[in-house]
Amino acid sequence: MILKKTTALAAALAMALGASAAATRDEPGAAGKDPQVGRAFRVPYRLTDTNHFLVRVRVNGQGPFNFLVDSGAPAFYIATETARKIGVAPPDRGFWTPIDLLEIEGGARMEGVNARVEDPFQLVGMNALGLPGASIDGILGFTILARFKLEIDLTSDRMTWTRLDFVPPEPPVPADADRRDPPIEMQMMNALGPVAKGLAFLIGKQPEDELAPRGFLGLEWAEGGEGDKVVTIRRVLPGSPAASAGLRDGDVLARVDGKAIDGLKAAREALSALRRGDSVELAVTRGGEEQAFKVVAGEGL
Repeated sequence: MILKKTTALAAALAMALGASAAATRDEPGAAGKDPQVGRAFRVPYRLTDTNHFLVRVRVNGQGPFNFLVDSGAPAFYIATETARKIGVAPPDRGFWTPIDLLEIEGGARMEGVNARVEDPFQLVGMNALGLPGASIDGILGFTILARFKLEIDLTSDRMTWTRLDFVPPEPPVPADADRRDPPIEMQMMNALGPVAKGLAFLIGKQPEDELAPRGFLGLEWAEGGEGDKVVTIRRVLPGSPAASAGLRDGDVLARVDGKAIDGLKAAREALSALRRGDSVELAVTRGGEEQAFKVVAGEGL
């Protein structure tokens, strides 16, 4: 079942209630643990025409690709065409395909995860009809999502994913016989994909939306510090345009292109139209003094 807008908040709450208390920490995990444990990531998402949540990821450093956020899917699925593009294939023996690195836009990353290279009927049908308004390259299911506490505010263009000190077990692997000859129920469900392709041939495919690449600065920020509406830069991503321009952790954002910033909402609105290659002036307060930095946006995931 694909996660829809009407069930997204309930699913996120269920994950949060069952999660480890470690997720409430804002600082990186303790020594010996994944350094991202306890960190919160602001993950840009798109709500598709069919009310599905879509995020962008890189797989083994390649992409970006569009993946559905689907708490009802048991695992991490990569469409066969997407797998071909990145040079991974199902093993001759075994059920899972190992992935060295999975990066989610916003900074979350996981190493050494298993994926199932397959074309679930949801992807086949939705891509054939063009229903979401974008090509879907895979599904982020339970084995990925259960590593995070997800907070979704439909009035914002970003989710908050907090990394938990938890690695979910993989779902049971079917017997070899089941892989060659799946149950009739599964065969009937998978048959829906070709049916959707037939419908697409008859009624035509909805064209994909044309999207401009999002501008990327490489900043993580939050309200608080010197006041409730003060926007403080919590982290400057290494190698990002912001880092190259000279911005630092702890800088307080004062103005964007001369416009005063009063809270996160104002900051997001000021940068919402930023595209790759655009130049923006960020004025920050550092050590009691105001400094201005010219940042040229890169391309986000």
